[in-house]
Amino acid sequence: MQNSTNMRILELLRFLYEQTDENHPATVSDIIAHLNGKGIQAVRQTVYADTNALIDAGIDIVVVKSTQNQYFMGSRLFEYPELKMLTDAVASSKIISAKKSEELVQKLCRLTSTHQAEQLQKFAALSSRVKPHNEKVYYIIDNIQTAIGNHQQIRFQYYEYTQEKKKILKHDGYYYVVNPYALEWKNDHYYLIGFSLKYQKIAHFRVDRLTSIENLETCFMPIEGFDVASYTNKMVDMFTSESSKEVTLLCENELMRVIIDHYGEDAAVDRYDDTHFTAKIEVNPSGTFYGWIFKFKGKIKILSPKECITEMQQIAQEFI
Repeated sequence: MQNSTNMRILELLRFLYEQTDENHPATVSDIIAHLNGKGIQAVRQTVYADTNALIDAGIDIVVVKSTQNQYFMGSRLFEYPELKMLTDAVASSKIISAKKSEELVQKLCRLTSTHQAEQLQKFAALSSRVKPHNEKVYYIIDNIQTAIGNHQQIRFQYYEYTQEKKKILKHDGYYYVVNPYALEWKNDHYYLIGFSLKYQKIAHFRVDRLTSIENLETCFMPIEGFDVASYTNKMVDMFTSESSKEVTLLCENELMRVIIDHYGEDAAVDRYDDTHFTAKIEVNPSGTFYGWIFKFKGKIKILSPKECITEMQQIAQEFI
């Protein structure tokens, strides 16, 4: 008797979780029909008793009282807007393959009702998205995360593309050896950040471009206080030059949102005049950084240092 009661309550909970939400409540008759369809005997009194037992156990079941009570699952681990953001992030990610994206979206959809899951799958359509073909990236991430936790060195090869879209290994298949410090998501790509023995400095590598990765037995001492966010904030589109510099920008007032988006609310800014402000940033002045300045068509200008002004002028001349 006890086992049949437990099975009935569990199936009731499953039904409410999967089939109901605030827009799709279930009546007592709906619940009885479902349970009977599963070969479980139920009547109105057992439905009332079982739902009360679930509510007493802390399950958020909302009861809409009327001539025939209606029930639906209230709060969940993830609310619909949260799941919408997560499925959108998975669907639009350029590092998650189409196959894996579909699997992840399916898993996320199991966290809500079937009705809301249908909406999520519809909005997260993957057919026209730009997606990678590297299905091994998840194993690579797992290897790197293990190495970071154990302070192990890793080695790997790095590839790029020819004009015929063929993959080729950089530097004739050179094996990079890196002390891995962190994995960082930026500009819709995942990056490995660590100390490169080849370059003898902190460097970053696109995770989806790594191959033949291996965790080595040799360990390293991590840098105390290494600030991943500070490192990535200096990189525009994660392109790097030799060293970072403090650059002062002259910006029109309307572009304060742009500076905050890129460098945070703690960015050093000062009033310049009624229509402009200055921003001091630390950045690796690569061609991508100058391209970022160009796209604002004069609304952001470099005030210092002189060498950055000169370099930007030289780049501008190449387009005339």
